[in-house]
Amino acid sequence: MLKHHTKSGYSSISHSIKLWGQRSLLLWLAYAVRIITLDTQGLWRDEVDQWRFALAPLHEMIQNFTRPGWNGPLFSPMLRGWIALTGESAFAMRYFSLLWGVLSVALIYILGRRLLNENGAVWWSAFLVTLSPYLVWYAQEVKMYTWVPMLALLALYALERACITPHPRWWVIVLGATTLAFYSHILAALLIPVEFLWFWLHPRRHPKAWKGGGGVLAMLTLPYLPLVRWQTRLLLEMRETGFPHYTLGQMVTTLTNGWSTGINVSGLFWERVTLTAIIIFAGLAITGGINLLRRHRWHILARLGCWLCIPVLLIWIASMRGPIFTDRYLIWAAPAFYLLAGTGLSFLQRLEYKLAPLLLATLLGLNGAGLYKQAQYPIKPQFEAAMIYLESHRDPQEPLLFQIPYNQHVLRYYYGNRVMEPWAEAPFTNWRLPDGGYQVGMDYVNDEMTRILQPYPDSVWLIYSEFTLWDERALVKGWLDQHYRLADEVHFQGVSLYQYLGNDG
Repeated sequence: MLKHHTKSGYSSISHSIKLWGQRSLLLWLAYAVRIITLDTQGLWRDEVDQWRFALAPLHEMIQNFTRPGWNGPLFSPMLRGWIALTGESAFAMRYFSLLWGVLSVALIYILGRRLLNENGAVWWSAFLVTLSPYLVWYAQEVKMYTWVPMLALLALYALERACITPHPRWWVIVLGATTLAFYSHILAALLIPVEFLWFWLHPRRHPKAWKGGGGVLAMLTLPYLPLVRWQTRLLLEMRETGFPHYTLGQMVTTLTNGWSTGINVSGLFWERVTLTAIIIFAGLAITGGINLLRRHRWHILARLGCWLCIPVLLIWIASMRGPIFTDRYLIWAAPAFYLLAGTGLSFLQRLEYKLAPLLLATLLGLNGAGLYKQAQYPIKPQFEAAMIYLESHRDPQEPLLFQIPYNQHVLRYYYGNRVMEPWAEAPFTNWRLPDGGYQVGMDYVNDEMTRILQPYPDSVWLIYSEFTLWDERALVKGWLDQHYRLADEVHFQGVSLYQYLGNDG
């Protein structure tokens, strides 16, 4: 008997050590794939935005918490503290996002164990999150797009625990994580209806959980009150937002595309890889859902379905008044997709054990292709390369003309303490009439460009990036082509430089 218990004890210890080693390996793998290529892409406009907001005066940061239209006021003071510790380099600032991305891998593992109660599905789900090109991409960006998913995972894990064991600490975590989430991104407020349905659909909800759940859901309205006034007005008014109009089907396709293959680049080969990945990952998620139904685990499917579908449906409805959809805003719903896909993979592995090596090789190939693409292809605008070219080819007295104007902040980040002046903003020409026509034309551009360039008749550099946001008809460049002589041009990913000389130059 003693020998039996001794063997059993050794077996248990050995199993625990093995599990600990596997989990550690998974986290180190998640860390490695995120840090190796952390700064291969240049900073783009949104990241420089966040850098500027983090260094704004403290009184402005405080005012931003109640300022209408301001998104994610909480993340700026957090990043400010991180910059004070680590510096302002792209690597240092992005490392902050990397940490939350790696922590999300650990959280999806422990949430998956609670929710799915199936080792295979949990491991596959965590594996997919670890190597997801989409999640790796946003773990390498100076924004809140790993911080918010981490908070959503934490809130739902705490809610899962609170439904079964309604201890006050779990309700406090639900309340705290949810509040931090919607102060970190405006659309994270959609997590609240997901939590309400998650709680209502829970099959093993403790009778005493009603008191804590009702209290927390009621208390969530208190920190949300400063935001609800202007957000409600924003949702009810017809408005132009600058986002493209998407149908519900296009939203679903865009999300599935990103979650399956990461950030797209052009080319027939990559289009085929993308299509293959979409078919496989969507098929796995559907297989996972069908398997849950087949095993009479509809309550798990219902909760994952709420997490996955409710935010998309609500954004689609809100977009009827003015489009607000972009896929990264719903990155915190991606874990539901990976949990379903992981469940599908586990089912296929049990169905035919020999499928496991083939499935692993296929996923490694698809995820590896996505990670390679994002690491090797310049996708974000290459403003650092543009700055280097300007440093060697521009006379310090030559003005820079920005189209769009905001990109002067991006270029200034790379200029650092070096002098970038003089510079000017190119005119905006995209104002629309009620019938859809344009309010201004070439006469307006002629007046504005004559005024802007009057002090610089000899030469000007046009910094051209995302110009359609400011000048869809390319009137500014057309005016320069007509009144100046093109002397030099160079094209980088996402940004082009044009040097124009006066006709007498």
